[in-house]
Amino acid sequence: MSAYLFLAAALVLNAAANLLIKYSAVRHPAAPGAGAAALQAYFSVPFAAGVICFGLNLLAYTQALKKLPLSLAYPLMVSIGYLIILVVSWSLFGERLAPVRYAGAGLMLVGLWMLTR
Repeated sequence: MSAYLFLAAALVLNAAANLLIKYSAVRHPAAPGAGAAALQAYFSVPFAAGVICFGLNLLAYTQALKKLPLSLAYPLMVSIGYLIILVVSWSLFGERLAPVRYAGAGLMLVGLWMLTR
């Protein structure tokens, strides 16, 4: 498998892990001093799936780093992952961003284009 495929898998898994953990936290908000109820989010299926995705992300990212320079892999991982989370959190969680953040996302795309040249 190509290093770029491992990197793509890693960034999708990383974004999925973050989204699943956010979903778990929103679905099971912990009330202060709730005792066992505060732990409910940590024993949910979405949370467990998020932790598994983080683990698989680590494995895939390690494989990608065997062939790719870290100075390229890390910016691609973080930036593309952020852009995935931006779109999915907007559609799934109804998160709204200020126009300046959308401009920042556009600048990230320009930066990524420059890094890959």
